[in-house]
Amino acid sequence: MQEEELMQTVEEEFTAILLRARQMLIRRAKIIHPDLQDPGYRLLAVVIRDEAQQQGALAEKLRLDKATISRLVQHLESLDLVTRTQDPSDGRAQLVSATDIAKEKWRSSGNTLRQELRRQLKEWEASELKNFGDLLHRLNHSFDEIL
Repeated sequence: MQEEELMQTVEEEFTAILLRARQMLIRRAKIIHPDLQDPGYRLLAVVIRDEAQQQGALAEKLRLDKATISRLVQHLESLDLVTRTQDPSDGRAQLVSATDIAKEKWRSSGNTLRQELRRQLKEWEASELKNFGDLLHRLNHSFDEIL
C-alpha cells in the first residue's frame, strides 16, 4: 500500500472513531433528558464532558449562532441541568457549567452503558475479548501520545 493510501486509511479510521465517540456522548445526553432537540444534546454532552465553557466558545464548538446557544442554555437551565455564572477572566462572558443533577445522571447513564457492553461481551470467546482489549489499549496509548 502506498503512503498516501495508508494515510487516507488512517484518517478514515480516526474520523470513524471520533464520530462513534461523539454519537456515544449524544446518546448519554439523551438518557439524561430525552425530550431535548439535537443541539441541546450536543451542548449538554460538551458541558458535562469539558466542565465550564463560555457561551461564545460553545457557539463556535457546536457551530451555532450565539442567540441559539443562549436559548439552549436558558432551556437547560430551566431543567436544572446547567448553571450560568460570570467568567472571572472576562466579566462580560457567561460560563456554562453542568449541575450536580446532570453529572449524577451522566454517571448513572455511563453505568447503564457499561452494563450493556458487559452483557454483549459475555457472548464473545476469550481470545476475541483479549484481542479487543489489546486493540483498545493500543488505541488509548496512541491517543495519549497524540494529545
